[in-house]
Amino acid sequence: MMTLEQKRARRMEREAAKARHDEYIAKARAVVATGKCPVCGAGIHRNLSLTGWWQCDRFGSPGFRKDETGPECNWQVFTS
Repeated sequence: MMTLEQKRARRMEREAAKARHDEYIAKARAVVATGKCPVCGAGIHRNLSLTGWWQCDRFGSPGFRKDETGPECNWQVFTS
C-alpha cells in the first residue's frame, strides 16, 4: 500500500514528465514551422511511416536522401 506521501511524489513526477514532454513538443513544432533543419539548414520533410515524424532532407544514406547536395545530417524530431 502506498502512503499519501508516495502518492504525492508519484503525481509530482508524472506532472514534471508531462511538462518536459509538452516543452519538447512545443520546441519541435516551432522548428517544423520554420521548414529548415536546425543543424544544417537544409529543408525538412515528413516521414509518413509514423505520425508526427519529421526529418532533415539530408537524413539517411546516399541514394535515399531527399537532398543529396550536402553532407549527411541525422536530425529528426517527433511533433506528436
